Amino acid sequence: MQKEYLFYDQASLEFPLDESIEVVNSFEDIEDGYLVSNIETDSSYIYAPEINYYIKNSQDEISNKIVNVKKLYDIRGVVCDLAQDLDFSQEVGDKLLIVSNENQDALAQELNSAGFTTIILKPEQIIDVEGKIGSLHVSLKKDDEELEVQTDQILWFDAPQFAMTQSGTVDPVVLGLEKAVATLKKRLGVYNYKNFIKYDPKICQYHERREEICGRCADVCPTVAILKIDEEKHLEFSHVDCHGCGGCISICPSGALDYSQMPRVAFRELAQFYKDTVALIVPKKMSIEALHVKTPKGVLPLAIEGEKFLHEAHLMSLIQTSGQPVVFYTDFISKGSGDAIRIVNEAFKRKYNKQAIFVCENEQELEEAFSKLESLSECKYGFNEEGMAKREIFSARLSHLVGEDDLGVIQTGPHIHYGSVNINEEACTLCLSCVGACNVRALTAHPEDNTLRFNPSICTNCGYCEVTCPEKNCLSVVYDELSLKPDYFKQNIKATAQLFACVECGKEFATVQAVEKIAKLMSPKFVGDEAKIRSLYCCADCKPKVTIMAHVQKERGII
Repeated sequence: MQKEYLFYDQASLEFPLDESIEVVNSFEDIEDGYLVSNIETDSSYIYAPEINYYIKNSQDEISNKIVNVKKLYDIRGVVCDLAQDLDFSQEVGDKLLIVSNENQDALAQELNSAGFTTIILKPEQIIDVEGKIGSLHVSLKKDDEELEVQTDQILWFDAPQFAMTQSGTVDPVVLGLEKAVATLKKRLGVYNYKNFIKYDPKICQYHERREEICGRCADVCPTVAILKIDEEKHLEFSHVDCHGCGGCISICPSGALDYSQMPRVAFRELAQFYKDTVALIVPKKMSIEALHVKTPKGVLPLAIEGEKFLHEAHLMSLIQTSGQPVVFYTDFISKGSGDAIRIVNEAFKRKYNKQAIFVCENEQELEEAFSKLESLSECKYGFNEEGMAKREIFSARLSHLVGEDDLGVIQTGPHIHYGSVNINEEACTLCLSCVGACNVRALTAHPEDNTLRFNPSICTNCGYCEVTCPEKNCLSVVYDELSLKPDYFKQNIKATAQLFACVECGKEFATVQAVEKIAKLMSPKFVGDEAKIRSLYCCADCKPKVTIMAHVQKERGII
């Protein structure tokens, strides 16, 4: 039976590997069909360079190394099984536009020989670029005349930002000319890609709302992968243009966006492999192959695709499952991840006076972080996260961390927002418009005791309830205050109502506040018409009966 795990090494290892891993010492012995391999080969689906890094740099005992190498293979396998991405393809023709201030005739000839049809332009000639790989539309100016050129790909030396927002543009200044040309050739014919984003419109804070109160995902997207359709308040996704950085995931307030390559369900499962272990998170772009830092005992790498998708629920899950701090090796922190790291670190500092997350941009900072690691075993907490949204997960975990303590208030923002609402009970009629406006169920109605309740810990601080509330001076939002107190994580009663009984049949049909409000508003208009005034205090069934009966009696001269 063929094994799914491949380990290739020309030299013999100093310790044996698990029997589920096939060890080969020659490329001739490599067969097709492996799931995970420690080398880049067409024979395997996933390349896992963190395996080589761990074997070479870990100071774990040999017995632990044997177990942990198997873990690294299994982690990749679990994430692959639980990924929610799909395969897509785009036809790419041979038209290639080269944009450079330098003479690129020799390069053009080389690419023509490789099957491309090339055009060379100067950067100052180009006005704009639209479309996607395989169908790019370039607006340019030539001899004071505006023209449009269609191309399949663009090779742009030192490309400006606007040229990189669509798929299909390659910058050899960034990638290196050899790699850039190889990328162009690889995409010629058919460009294969996946979706990095999974979207749930039901809890989106932009989707079909009367006013724009969110849209942060589109604002932080470095490409045109996410567009806001303002007329309908819908989000439109262009997966072919997505770079997979994940910046939209970490900044999404409700968790409506998830990272399809490593969705929350996969992250929850992989976190179990890090119990009593420090996770060294390394994004793909950081090239773990080039990292040469010895890792202390109990440190295990965690390779991730994008560098920007990690949010506060991810981080808390990993820390509370492992009982250890997290080390994040990256030279760039996204807006959402940056706020999340600050919030989590502040909470741990107040509770335990310890640092939970270390961010390291280079090898020196990584070595310093390893020397400062302190166990966080006292924070361990496990529960079933299945079916829970991002805010619910973070709320449950942070609530456990806080316990019965009062750790004060953390100021959130500017990119991740937590807060609360104030409700003036005297002005509230319990019309429940705010409940209907809150699609994350922070505001809820409870008919069993006629109360309006609010759980601030799962509120996205969007403010839509304030926009929706029809009463003046009734509901106001408190922005960017995350309270580390027990009550912040519970449903708090914000308003209570008594039900009004119909003066005709006695059936309770509305709140006293609502009936009195309508009666106060309408009574002056019905002066002298006792039946209409009485109808204001009737249920929907009795209201027409009262007015019709009064009309009949009037016609008969009874009244």
